[in-house]
Amino acid sequence: MKKSKLLLAFLLLANCLGYAQTATEKPLRFAFLTDLHVSPGIDSESGLESIVDEINRTPFDFVVVTGDVSNTGSNAELESVKRILTRLKHPFHVLPGNHETNWSESAGKTFLDHWKNDRFSFNHGRYFFIGFNTGPYLKMGDGHVKQEDLLWLKRELAEKLKPGMDVVSLAHYPIGDGLDNWFDVTAILKQYPTKLILCGHGHRLSLHNFDGITGVMGRSSLPKNTAGLGYNIITLQNDSVQIEEKIVGEAKPRLFQHMSLAENKALQKKISGPAPDYSINEKYAKHAPKFSYQDNASLFTAAVPAGKKAITFGTSDGNLKLIDATTGKLLWKDSVFGSIYTNPLYTGEYIIAGTISGQLIAWNQKNGTRAWTLEFNEPLISEPIQHNNLIYLGVGSGTMYCMDARDGKIIWSYKGIEGQLQARPALSKDGKQLVFGAWDTHLYCLNATNGELKWKWNNGSRAKLYSPGNVVPAIAGNKVIIVAPDRYMTAIDLQTGKTIWRNNQYRVRESLGISADGQTVYAKTMMDTVIAVATSPDTMQVKWIVNAAFGYEHNPCPITVHNGVVFTGTKNGELVAIDEKKGQMLWKYKAGNSSINAIRTGKKDEIWISLIEGKIQRFNQSL
Repeated sequence: MKKSKLLLAFLLLANCLGYAQTATEKPLRFAFLTDLHVSPGIDSESGLESIVDEINRTPFDFVVVTGDVSNTGSNAELESVKRILTRLKHPFHVLPGNHETNWSESAGKTFLDHWKNDRFSFNHGRYFFIGFNTGPYLKMGDGHVKQEDLLWLKRELAEKLKPGMDVVSLAHYPIGDGLDNWFDVTAILKQYPTKLILCGHGHRLSLHNFDGITGVMGRSSLPKNTAGLGYNIITLQNDSVQIEEKIVGEAKPRLFQHMSLAENKALQKKISGPAPDYSINEKYAKHAPKFSYQDNASLFTAAVPAGKKAITFGTSDGNLKLIDATTGKLLWKDSVFGSIYTNPLYTGEYIIAGTISGQLIAWNQKNGTRAWTLEFNEPLISEPIQHNNLIYLGVGSGTMYCMDARDGKIIWSYKGIEGQLQARPALSKDGKQLVFGAWDTHLYCLNATNGELKWKWNNGSRAKLYSPGNVVPAIAGNKVIIVAPDRYMTAIDLQTGKTIWRNNQYRVRESLGISADGQTVYAKTMMDTVIAVATSPDTMQVKWIVNAAFGYEHNPCPITVHNGVVFTGTKNGELVAIDEKKGQMLWKYKAGNSSINAIRTGKKDEIWISLIEGKIQRFNQSL
């Protein structure tokens, strides 16, 4: 009896001592900044300076910044952010947001130059912090965590997480709707004791349920629609989190929420994001791909047929690859700095692509050796086109080049451009006129022989984000037809650059294609439909409208027309096939859940697609 009482007393004492030890755990307190949107010379810049000054006067363990540090991703903006954040007296960790990855002047290179990486991991006390990039990457589309970052996330957690440690994950996008592979991220995080996910993007302080993990969206530093210029404070202690809003200049933070992470209060809220639905593939099972390849990195380029049985493409981890088109076996690869965005050009002898560090490289198709290299001072993300032995390519934010495909010798250059060159240019049927858009609000027409400007066209707006910067122009007879983010389809006189007609009835955006005979252009709208428009009339005349039921859509993937079938790709991985003459949907297939980058044709009836999630597939059109 005495022994039992002694044991009970010992257990009670141990419990009390354990409780006391837990109750006195030192709090971990850090500043959480997001959505700074800094531009030099305006309030967001001086606002960040004030925030940094206040943080420096406050005892924090460290500072985290979860993206949208700039407004347009320009070098000047990022340099300003770098200058201000470097003044922090606390350790700090920075992630990019969509404003750094989608409209980046340097194709992401300047961010890497300043902060060395677009992901981080570190431990502090018993917490392991891990942050990663969520895109999107130099084009409209949903957010995406790159394939190599998913592998890194698995590896970091498996190798560095020590027993007894809890995980805090950070990203710019919420890990739910709007991030096309959120389920891949949470599947990894849920294998470990992940207590909290911090994100930005929505600009408002709020709680979320990210697939069963507590999520906190931080408020923007901007005073608009908030209580004033400010930031977020997170305090972790024991199994609880305290979330506060700090208004610059106020004496005390404002409490937003104090809760137990063990109870997971966010579970009371709706899960952020539906799981992908592949049921449509059962209806069109006979159109399933005949070849499928999965890379360990993400893909931002087309999968380009390069020879009888080979496919070439660039990867997000900086590899130009050639694989066997029947087995997927790697034939060769070569590494460059940074992600490859340029769709490779196969000339019959060379594979030509650009890099974000300013190299244009021609690889021998047979063995992957470099035949020639040109060095530029700006990133190359635009796709080259070939006419006879000449190639035309836009470089960086200012120059269109014509060069010899055989040795890279520059024939001419046009330097009168003030915005990034991204989409493939178009050449008139006679090879005399080169038409292309830029992110400077203009569409240009050059003499293809000598590079002289014939005309440049503007939609009447100064807004650069409405530019025809990522659309491939369609040249039909004496007309140039474009679509753009301003939601207009426009027909322009090829000789004069004068507007013939403009129409915004159908809310088109950047996805356009043209029939083999030049009599019809096809455009994907931003909701469910594809339209066919006659090119000959001097007013917009719609030939047919097809409801393909793909929902809200803004993927700029160009439309491809092959053997009487119109193919378009969506931001959620659907390939849609439409009868060109009848205006009827033939079939659609959900190839994945990320954006289809491009649709290319191979021999006979082959249709090749690539998806951002690192997937390449071949479909047979004749089925």
